[in-house]
Amino acid sequence: MNKEFIKKMLKAKRFEYEAIKEIIPDKIRDRIDCFEKEAISIIRDIGFEMIKEDIKDKEEKNNADNKSTKKINIDFN
Repeated sequence: MNKEFIKKMLKAKRFEYEAIKEIIPDKIRDRIDCFEKEAISIIRDIGFEMIKEDIKDKEEKNNADNKSTKKINIDFN
């Protein structure tokens, strides 16, 4: 799909969402805002955990690769 079309559709949906939020009562809007903040916080925490696990897995893989042994021959003559 065309990138400009996608950008415009996302922008239109964002405006639609904001318009709906303006129509609903203040009490419900406050609850929605609170829910959005909590959801963003959870998603951010999940992202951080995924990055930490990925880094940990890479470090473990590098450590496993570095612990390999090689046979060498030493000539004392």
